[in-house]
Parts: sequence; structure tokens; C-alpha cells
Amino acid sequence: MAVANILGQQLTLFTLFFTARCQEHITIVAPERQTVANDIQSAIEGGERATMYSVTASVFYIDKNNPTPNQTIEVFCDNVFKQNSSVILSINYETETSRATEYITNIASRLGYPVISWDPFFQGALEADDDKMLLQLSPTIYHECKAMVLIMERYNWTEFTIVTSEDMGLDFIDCMDLMVKRTSIVQGYLSKPRYTKIATVILPKQRVAYFDDWEIADTKKSFQELIRAKSRIVLLHAIKEHAANIIDVAKDMGLVDQQYAWVLTSTSVGDISISTGTGLPAGMLGVSQNRSIEKVTEAIVTTSRLVAEAAKTLMTLEPLNPDLSCNTLQSPFSRWQTGMELYLAMKSTNLRPSSEANAGRGRGSGRFSSRRQTNNNDPQTRYPVSFTENGVVENEELFLVNVRPPKEQGTSSRRRFVLNQWDTVGRIYPKVENRETVLTIETNEIIWPGLSASPPIGRPEKRFFRIVTKEEEPFVNFVAPDEITGQCGHHAVPCFVNSHHLKKKNLTDADITNGTVDYCCTGFCIEVLQTLAEKMNFEFVIYEVPDGQWGIPDENGTWNGLVKEILDDKADMILTAFVINKVRNTAIDLSSPFLESGITIMVSIRKGAISPYAFLEPYDFYSWILILIFSVHATGASIFIFEWLSPSGLDQGKTSTVEHKFSLFRSFWLIWAMLFGAAVSIDVPRGGSSRFLANVWALFALVFLASYTANLAAFMITIDEYYNLSGIEDWRLLHPTKLTPHFKFSTIRNSSTDVNLQITYPRMHKYMTKYSQPDVSTAKQNLKNHSIHAFIYDANVLEFVAGRDEDCALLTVGRWYAMSGYGVGVKRGSPLREEVNEIILNMQHAGEIERMQAFWLSGACHAKKDKKNKKSNKIGILNFISAFILLAAGVLLGVILLILEHLYFKSGRKCLKKYDKCGCCALVSLSMGKSLTFEQSVMEAIDIQRKHKCKDPICEMNVWQARHSLDMALLKLKHMQSDLDAALENRAAAADGDSAAEASCPKALAFDIGENETVIS
Repeated sequence: MAVANILGQQLTLFTLFFTARCQEHITIVAPERQTVANDIQSAIEGGERATMYSVTASVFYIDKNNPTPNQTIEVFCDNVFKQNSSVILSINYETETSRATEYITNIASRLGYPVISWDPFFQGALEADDDKMLLQLSPTIYHECKAMVLIMERYNWTEFTIVTSEDMGLDFIDCMDLMVKRTSIVQGYLSKPRYTKIATVILPKQRVAYFDDWEIADTKKSFQELIRAKSRIVLLHAIKEHAANIIDVAKDMGLVDQQYAWVLTSTSVGDISISTGTGLPAGMLGVSQNRSIEKVTEAIVTTSRLVAEAAKTLMTLEPLNPDLSCNTLQSPFSRWQTGMELYLAMKSTNLRPSSEANAGRGRGSGRFSSRRQTNNNDPQTRYPVSFTENGVVENEELFLVNVRPPKEQGTSSRRRFVLNQWDTVGRIYPKVENRETVLTIETNEIIWPGLSASPPIGRPEKRFFRIVTKEEEPFVNFVAPDEITGQCGHHAVPCFVNSHHLKKKNLTDADITNGTVDYCCTGFCIEVLQTLAEKMNFEFVIYEVPDGQWGIPDENGTWNGLVKEILDDKADMILTAFVINKVRNTAIDLSSPFLESGITIMVSIRKGAISPYAFLEPYDFYSWILILIFSVHATGASIFIFEWLSPSGLDQGKTSTVEHKFSLFRSFWLIWAMLFGAAVSIDVPRGGSSRFLANVWALFALVFLASYTANLAAFMITIDEYYNLSGIEDWRLLHPTKLTPHFKFSTIRNSSTDVNLQITYPRMHKYMTKYSQPDVSTAKQNLKNHSIHAFIYDANVLEFVAGRDEDCALLTVGRWYAMSGYGVGVKRGSPLREEVNEIILNMQHAGEIERMQAFWLSGACHAKKDKKNKKSNKIGILNFISAFILLAAGVLLGVILLILEHLYFKSGRKCLKKYDKCGCCALVSLSMGKSLTFEQSVMEAIDIQRKHKCKDPICEMNVWQARHSLDMALLKLKHMQSDLDAALENRAAAADGDSAAEASCPKALAFDIGENETVIS
């Protein structure tokens, strides 16, 4: 196909190709324009000279009206393959030919050809796809976003709003988000954005050339978001016609006046090389791309240099072109792999401007010096060239354009129909500084909206608000200014405080103005206020509520305190620990809560002693039952049974108790003595089995004592005592009079807590009213001196007070009740509420509230307690009270046993003697057995006689009669003994066995009598 037959109907196709080791070829495709043919040919020649003829190029023009895929394939068969091209350069002039660029890219990607594109309408600047092997040399939306950020930096604008349309996609929004992220300021582990996108308005696709009533209404509705955001910098990205309609609506809404700055993308500006006239109002600022033929020819030279540098990098002896033909395409073929290597080599190449490259070559010499000479009129690469990860040139030149009023020409009747004009007022271009390429902006005089000579400040004009507050540590603290400078310190702002509330003693009349004193306010809420003032752009004055009240309505519905200040229009905002509740919401508007809160209870810690039962705490109840009752007595009984059955022991009672004194009680005595290691006199068993069991018990006692002693140390510590209330419904709060003395608790009168308790627990509230506290500090002191037992109030405040107490003697107990939060109070229907809500929400998402909470609300008492616990404390009498209780209990038990012993000998023994005929009691206790025998009775009688001598004649007579009766009884016994002896002699003939049996009884009796006689005499 001849070039002359397709002039005016085809795209220009340049194919640069290398046909040998040192020469590559490029094919160029571009829309056919008769006016640019000579320029393109000159650029080809300039590129060859710039590469010392190592790269050649040829051009092909393609039909721009109907660029079908089949026609594009024919171009490849007839031109690219035949010329052995290595790279394809695709040039696009206008939106109508964008489809041809897409065809070329897809086909080249399939074959493995690298493609270099110069396409101002390219939409893939943010997409990373190396598989397409596409490098973009023209300006894109990516470069325009960089220009937008540079403009905002130039004029110190930090907040902006994006206005775009659905048909433009999300490229511009994503691109600006990327720029905001890139320009963020890193502070330690945190990243703070330098620029803030405060709103995004996406409008529907335009249906007709001009807005109808429905589209105007819909656009105005969408612009309410822009009004609400208080944005003053608007970045507009839409097609030219749509942008004009959008600005017309914005103008009607007063959004294009002196306070606003509109910055338009090149798509919204349009091609000003065709026409500079515009119907936009004066003062609009825009970014425009350079789409002149000079940029096209510069792209051709740059492409030639890129291919030459990439070929040098690869250093291959093989030609850098595939061996493809149309016949090859009809059969299965593999993609050209070297094409990917060539693409990556070009992508990683950093080109210097042609002026620097030519200067370097001019210093050389040799046989090629004549070929290195370049023509000064050749197109040149003016700026450094490098590519991003997405294959887009890193920096490009853009123009800054401005809408200006037309120059006065002709009569006044004709001037009013002349349109405003787009004028170039600056440029944005890459510049090398200290071997680094930086983007630079140069501007001339700019006309701003309202024909102003100075740019808008980029945010609303500062407003002024009066803030009413009330002291509530740590949210609002009143502190004195610096005595030397008179200024407020860090995190503090000047405020007016009621003079009668200050504790400062050296106030003079000069210090007091209208009952207030110039003071400083600091705290959590003050930092919130400073953030609100910065974001909402307002100045403020803060003062203390005159009556010192939080605000409650009286019987007539008249409010006092903070709420009254808002209702009387004396204040614009309430900012303190102001709890959100239904009653307050009926009078004023409250913002979203910036901090969660509730109601809790604070009590004081009473320094106590070790628990009276500390010696029992190493083991639980069941363990003590098993050890002291079952194990001790079961083992003692087992030892006695083994001893009773053992032949070497009691031998089932055959061994005399005189010879081996051992019983059940003595077995228990042995067990207890071994258990506690007591040095007492004990009787030990003789049997082998019983002795073995005793040794096993000794081993058990060793383990028990070691475990008990080790665990006892953990329980011999001081226990801090306090009222561990479960919550607001604890029985001590619901029924305080059931305790003696009565349980006393309170809150602050007229506070949010007081109102809540009055509604939910009226009976409790009525009781606690007599103990009401004026403020938190007074309640704190009364808790410590036990004037009250509990204090009910705002949870965050009490947590702070307990955490910052000097003695760490306060504690919050129980579950939080009536969960709510702190809000900013404003007048009913005020638009400030929505502004505050959005800022509070952003602060919460950014973690600012959490950081402030950690800074202002944390306490040090836990750290102090941890440090205190590392030191050993001396144990006083109160701390050792459990040992004294144990000793006292032992003495008391001994007294009880003594009484029982006396009762036994006085009355119990007589009864027991009647039943113990075989001496079984002696097995249980030897002392008990002896007390039941005749000998023991006689011994007791003698002891009584010795201890109770007669002191009168009657007593002596009775004693004499008793002795006389005893003597007569002994005499009769002797006669009876004589008679028995005679009877035995008469029966001598009887059998010896019978005589011996009959004679044993008298002998035993004689023994007893003799024994008695010896004792009594």
C-alpha cells in the first residue's frame, strides 16, 4: 500500500529496527497529518544522528477513521515483519484514534514486541503490567496529580476536595490518594498526611450538552457535601463540556468566589492549542499538556536513544528482532522472548538530556567523530528520562494555564460577547539539582477568583466562638500562668476563671475583672478543643460557667449551669466532661461521644492485718478434714490395733499394762507429737508393724510440715480491706441501714450522676442526699477519713483520681453503670454539631483519642504498688494475730478439758465403773483404767485423808470409829483365815488338784489383805 494513497486517512506508524549486531530498526505508527510529515521525517533523521546511525526508523500511516484489527495486522505483515523491526513506536494525537493504539498494543504484546507509546489519552498510568511491554512517554493523569500536589505546596494549601464524574473512572481519585500517601510526614512509627482529602463528589455522567433542570438539581444536591466539608480548594476532573456545566452550577451556589480555588485537569481544560476561548469565570486555574508536534518529534528522538542504550546494555551478537512473518502467524509460534529483555532494558534506562549527551560526545575523538556531529536544529530530549514501575515516564513537562478576562477591543457593545481566555502563566518541568531530578514550578502573574491578585488561603476564614466549661480533672484543669512570663504552658490555653473558685490567695483587685481572673486551662478536653479549632478554623475564648453548675432544669423547666449559657446565647459550645443524657438532649444538641464513660463507685483502702485464719489458708477445708481428722486418727487407731495384735506388743491384752504402758490415747499422743515435732515424753510401740507404721507417719509429717511451712509464707501478708461493692445494685447500697453503723455513700449534688440516680433509684437517692459532696476533692478527703464509705460518680474521673492518689489509698469497685459518653454541647439546630461529629470520628479512626486518653487519664498507683511489693515488710502484732488466736484457742480448749476431767472424777467415773467389768477402758486410756480399780480408789482415799485432816473433835471421833471398824474387820479376817487353814488340814486326803484349786483363793485374798494392810498402816 503506497503512502500517498492513505495520506489524511491513516495513523503514523514508526518502526525502528536493528538489522545487524550494531543496527536496530523502529517502526512508527501515527495518525496521518499532512502538516507533520516533514517534521516526523526530520525527527527520524535526528534520531539516527543522535544514535550514531545504530538505530534506523521508518514511518507508516494508518487510517484513523476505521482502524480495525485486520488492518493493523496487515501493517505488521507489510511493514514490521519485512523491516525486521525491534520496537514499535505508537503515536496518538486525539481521542478518536485511541482505539488504534489499543489494537497495536495488544497485537505487539501477543507477538512479544516492546511498544513505546506517546498517547496523551493513556489511561493505564497506575497499572503495573510488564506483560504488555508498554512504555509511555507522554504526560498522563499521573503527572497531572503530581502537578496538583506541587501547586498546593506552592500556595500552602493542605486540604482539598475532588469533583469528578462517573464516566472518568476512579483513576484521578486513586492517583490523588497515592500522592497524599507519598507526601505523608513520618514521625517515628506514625505517619501524618501533609495533605488531606476532605471530600469526594462523584457526579453522574452527562447525558446532554447542557444541564437540564434535573441535572442542575442533582448537582446542587451533590455539592452540599462540598459545602458541609468547608472545602476551599476544588480539583476538577471531567470532560470539557461537563466541566463547564459543573462550574456554572457551582457559580450559582456561590462556590466560585474569592474564597475558592478551582484547579482543572487537562481533560477539563481541553486543547487550548485549538482555541483559548472559554466560558469559564476568570480566576480558574488549570493544568495543560504540551501536545504540539515538537513533543512528538522529541518522543521519536527519545525512542531512538532508548533503543540504542538498551542494545548496548544487552551486549548481544544476535540481531534484536524476531524472525516472524505472516506465514508464521498462521501456525503455532512462540512469543519473542528477547523482546521482554529489550523492554526491561529500556525500562531501566536513565537518559540524560540531549544537551548533556552531546557535550559528552563532543569531547571525544576518533574515526567516528565525523558521524557524531549533530544538527542544532534536530529535535532533542530536553529533560531527563526514566520510568516508574508502571512503565510511565517519571517526570514530564506541563503548562499552568489561567482563565483571564478578554482584552478590551472594539466597541463596548461587542466586548460583552467576547469570551474569557486561557493564558499560559507558568510551567511545571523536571530539573536536575545535585544530580537528582526534582519537579519544579515556575509561574507568572495569576488572576484568582474575583479578579484577586492573591491566592485564597485554602480554608474558611476564621470564625470566633465562646466556649463555656467547668473544672473536672483531668478533662479541664485550672492552672496558674507562669509567674515570670505570664504565659500558659504546653497543652494549656488562656481562659477566664471565677475568682471565688480559685485557691490562689494573693489575688488583688487588679487581677479580678467582672468577677473573673485571667488563668490557664489544660486537660483532655482542652486538647480536643485545640484540634477542633485547627480543623474547623476558628478562634475562641473559654470561660468558666458563672454559677459553677453542670446544668439541670428546675420545677418550671428553667435550666442553670452550662446548659443555661447555651440557651441564653452567651456561649457557642460546651466543652468539658459533659455527659450525654436524655434530659440534656431535650434542651440542646450534643455531638457524638468523644470518650466513653459511665458511673462507678470509689472506696478507700483500709490498711488491714493478716487474716485471723491465715494459718488455715495453706490448705482448703476438705484437706484439713482429711489430714487432721481422718489421717491422724485413722493412723493412730491403726498403730494401736497393730500393737494390740502384735506378739511383741500388747499381745491381745496378755501383756501386763505395768510392763508395757500403751493405749489408744497414747497412740494418738504419739501421732500428734510426731506430726508437729513436739519434744514431749511419749510411749512408743513395741510391735514391728506398729513401729513401721509410725515411721511411715513420720515421713508423712515431714512432707506435710514442709509443704505447710512453704505455703504459709504466702498467706502471712497484710490484706488491704475495703468495701468490695459489686455495683450500683449492691445490697449495702440498696439497704444501707441494715449495717451497724449505717453504710454512708454520696455523690455530687446536681451532677449528671445525681440526676441519673434520682430517676433510676429514688429511694437510694433520698437516703444519700444528706451525705452529698460539693466536689470530688472533698469527697476524696472524706473517703480517706471514713466520713463516708463510698462515693458514686463519673467513672473516668474516679479512675483518674484513684490512679493519681498520693497514697494510692483509693480504689474503684464494681461494674460500670449507665454507660454513656462525653459530648460537645451546641445550640439546637446548630450546624456546628455535624462539623464536630466528623472531626471527632476522624480523631477516633486516627487513634488520636486513644493517645490522648493514655496521656491524660493514666495513673501511677499501680507502678508504685509494684515497686512497694519488692520490699519486705516487718510483721507487727496485728499481722501475727492468727498465731495468738490459735494459742488462745488452745488455752480455752485446755480449760474445757480440765472441767470435763473434774466432772468425770466426780460423777462420771461411778457410772463407768458399773459397766467396765473387764478393764476395757484401760485399753483406751491407762489413766482411765487405773481410776476404775480398787487400788486406785484406796489411793485416792488416802490422798483425800492426807489433804483433808480433821480440825475438830467430832471429825476425830469419826476417824477413830472408822479405824476401829477397820481393825475389827481385820481381826475377823484373821479368824476366818485360821478356820480355813484348819479345814484344809482335815481334807488333806483330798486330791492335790482339788486342794490346790481350793487353796489358790485364800492365798490371793491373803495377798490382797496383806497389801491393804501395808498401805493402810
